[in-house]
Amino acid sequence: MAKTTDSIRDVRKRTTESKSELQSMENKQNNDFLVNYQNQSYNIQKFLRYHPGGTKILRYFKNRSLEKAFEEFPHSQAAFHLLQEFTLNQEKYQKYENLIDWDKAILGQVGSLGHHYWEWVNLPVYRDIKLFKSNILESLTITPWYLIPIVWIPMSLYFFYNGLARIAAINTESTVFEPLTSFIFGIFIWTMLEYVVHREVFHFKPPDNSKLFITLHFLLHGVHHKAPFDKRRLVFPILPALLVAKLLLIIYNMVFPQTIFYFILSGTMTGYMIYDLTHYYLHHGAPKFGTYMYLMKRNHNYHHFLHHDLGFGITSKLWDYIFRTNICLRQLLKPIEW
Repeated sequence: MAKTTDSIRDVRKRTTESKSELQSMENKQNNDFLVNYQNQSYNIQKFLRYHPGGTKILRYFKNRSLEKAFEEFPHSQAAFHLLQEFTLNQEKYQKYENLIDWDKAILGQVGSLGHHYWEWVNLPVYRDIKLFKSNILESLTITPWYLIPIVWIPMSLYFFYNGLARIAAINTESTVFEPLTSFIFGIFIWTMLEYVVHREVFHFKPPDNSKLFITLHFLLHGVHHKAPFDKRRLVFPILPALLVAKLLLIIYNMVFPQTIFYFILSGTMTGYMIYDLTHYYLHHGAPKFGTYMYLMKRNHNYHHFLHHDLGFGITSKLWDYIFRTNICLRQLLKPIEW
């Protein structure tokens, strides 16, 4: 009788375990978003909200082939490379990602890529990147977006207040007009710096034989193009930004009149803060059709995944129009929904 009772308990236990396994498998399948392309399966669930063409347009293709979609809507090499990130058979992943060891800190490896570097860095992946082996150094390269207003709003107000104090000390007959116009001029200067630095510094192609310049490029901007979805590295780290602010303080003090240079610096800092927060939003926000941010997000997606040598403005396309590096966005039959 005891053996019979134990057998019944074993059967019930196995039945319960089987149900749990089936439920677990069912839940996993519900969380998957499988698509097929050229006889290969991909699970793009994690990528849905980041798709440059929006989330809604992809819903139709769950458990379906992408062959026709890619024929009707041509995609860039970067897009096809990124798709490989979600393949269910990682052994067939493209050769470029085997050029480095992703299980180790990669900053010390990229310099050895040589002539492969430029193509490798412009083929995006969906993963977080570890730059340094040291956790302390690594922490200095990671900046949450909310630190930007916490640091730069007080800094901007501080220099604006210093400007008012300077005017009061000199006893000049300044009006409200002068501080405000100087502040706005500082923001205007930032828009130019944003464009020039992005185009001439961040997108400067390092020599193939220079490990130093390749490593420096990757540290400054290449890391963002390689891993554009890594939200930890979207805004500029505070420490190097403060060093740049110190340099601008010295330059502005030498170039501009003593009564206004603090206001100009305050405006430039405000422009930088707007830029950094805008950049973060363009990657992780979902602007509505018809808004300014909707157009800028589309523009920035083109910059990342199709035209790396165009569309350098983040907050404004002003300088792209002036220097003829603006991107002509494709007309869409329906608006994108992110």
